[in-house]
Amino acid sequence: MRTSWRKACIALLTLLLASTAMASVKDAKEQRVLFVGNSLTYVNSLPVIFELTAQAQDGSPRYRADMYVRGGARLSELAQEPRLNELLDSGVYRIVVLQERGGDVLCLRETSGAVGDAHETCDHMTAAHLKLARQAREHGAQVFYMGTYQSVSRFSQMLVSAEAELGHEMGVPALEISETMRNLQQQHADFPWLYADNSHPGIATTALMALRVYQALHPSEPLKPYALCTGIELYTNHLGDRTFVTHDDLTAKVGPMHCLLSEAQTGAIIDAMSTPAD
Repeated sequence: MRTSWRKACIALLTLLLASTAMASVKDAKEQRVLFVGNSLTYVNSLPVIFELTAQAQDGSPRYRADMYVRGGARLSELAQEPRLNELLDSGVYRIVVLQERGGDVLCLRETSGAVGDAHETCDHMTAAHLKLARQAREHGAQVFYMGTYQSVSRFSQMLVSAEAELGHEMGVPALEISETMRNLQQQHADFPWLYADNSHPGIATTALMALRVYQALHPSEPLKPYALCTGIELYTNHLGDRTFVTHDDLTAKVGPMHCLLSEAQTGAIIDAMSTPAD
């Protein structure tokens, strides 16, 4: 009787260890990512493009990305929403990518001597950035601060500097976009840098953002050019009423496979990423 009981305990322990090992392997192979932002994030479905980019690099682990977004939303507005706080507190996400509205952080430069409402708004923005980054880190996430872009050289340089400063204050890497994008536009004007409205990101800019995230996650791994092809229907500048959009929702609508960028185009973007911005 005692021998049977011992065998049963050993079998149960073996099963538990095997289950734990399988869960660890699954977690190592697939990490959850949450993109938080606005229309700069959801136009061309940045989470989807990031997943496709990671798959093209043949890297491990694989990523499963969701997004919490609203058109025109500031991070300070999203930070007050219970649903986003629940998602960050859940501990589900190992990676969180935050993105502010285009150019908003320029207030760090423009209000250096300002008083009143402008200064208060900038302080409020900064506080929200710090709060979101701290909250995500406290629940086990690696946090990145995604840059935005400006077309005018002076403002682009100011923007990159302000984003780097804010990222440092947040204690997270700031992923530079504006100067690399601007330099690439000069070299490859025919690439789809902007959406049809000439404001939101085109697929080349979204790919640059996705590559920046992957590069930050795998700094010692050389990026490989790839043809960006998919049948997934990407979001445009019309999201509707949705705020939290899961991986399953993002990839639900599928049509014929087509290529958005060639291997030569992603190769040009990758080459520019390895060249320091002027």
